[in-house]
Amino acid sequence: KLIDGLQSIKMVADEFVSEGDKGEEFYIIEDGEVDCLKKSKNSGRLLFVRKLKRGDHFGELALINNKNRSLSIKTSSPECKLLKLDRETFTRILGSIESNLKKDYGPP
Repeated sequence: KLIDGLQSIKMVADEFVSEGDKGEEFYIIEDGEVDCLKKSKNSGRLLFVRKLKRGDHFGELALINNKNRSLSIKTSSPECKLLKLDRETFTRILGSIESNLKKDYGPP
């Protein structure tokens, strides 16, 4: 079921998924790297939070909590291959493992 719901997409260097956008997709990094960035409340500048690599995922919190995206994602490799699940498929397939997806991947 999961494989049937995944759509393969590519992002190029410096392409963005923006903080504050409505979160309608969940992504798994198949190849490449992305930077997670947070807008500074004081300056409005984007600050580096963490790097995600092959096998990492993002976008689940916006879907689980039905909120806008809490971070911006910027492709940091020349190309990034992602697997994408839309909201409906994510909820149908992954709803039962929701608590595992809320894990905090911040610095130890």
